[in-house]
Amino acid sequence: MRNNRFIQGICAGLLLLSGSSIAGIAIDTTRIIFSESDNTTGKSVGITSSSQSLTPYLVKAQILRTPYGDNGETPFVVTPSLFRLESGSTNQVRIMKKNVVLPQDKESVFYFRTVAMPTSEKGLNTPQNNIDGAVQVSTGNVIKLFYRPNHLGMTQQQAMKSLKFSSVNNGVQVSNPSPYYITLDSVKIANKSVPLSTTKGNNMIAPFGSITYSHVQRQGTVEWKAINDYGGKDQFHAQIQ
Repeated sequence: MRNNRFIQGICAGLLLLSGSSIAGIAIDTTRIIFSESDNTTGKSVGITSSSQSLTPYLVKAQILRTPYGDNGETPFVVTPSLFRLESGSTNQVRIMKKNVVLPQDKESVFYFRTVAMPTSEKGLNTPQNNIDGAVQVSTGNVIKLFYRPNHLGMTQQQAMKSLKFSSVNNGVQVSNPSPYYITLDSVKIANKSVPLSTTKGNNMIAPFGSITYSHVQRQGTVEWKAINDYGGKDQFHAQIQ
């Protein structure tokens, strides 16, 4: 009975996600670029607990299809997927691609999530801390994982610069003619900022896709900042066509 209650508590806690960052736990990168050349060896990612953390954490790492917790099947597996992380320590997990075919003419996007729940300093099997009290709330980090085939014909820098802005009836359409996902940090049309957010779905443009910004100036100069492979922001500008 006690074991069942403990397992249920762990699972309930791990289902709770609170934004893209948590105090005390950090992923050592802001995005993961999984190249086709990584298919054999995989990709290593570090997860670190702050030295100021009061307790160890039980950490679950997984790959999702959406940033909202979709736990459906993905072409990747994380090892180890569940581990104990001591205060002030770093654990390396390895992402391996399964033998699944992904598009070779464009990037694919997935999401790497870590969910951490405080545990007893004495270990995971301490009944007093894991069973008698209320379930401790867990929190998580989510970052993007881009699967990038070899030989896409252009660099990411060229892709970010290649965005096309066109006047349409209800606003300005942004087209991405490249095989890369373009994540926008900011957009200004005629020197006026366009509100961007993941919730609105208007800050990332899929390969060969487009989005439309409604109720904006339909002529003039557009300035945008796109996020590169290292988490930096590169700035570009163009005229609305």
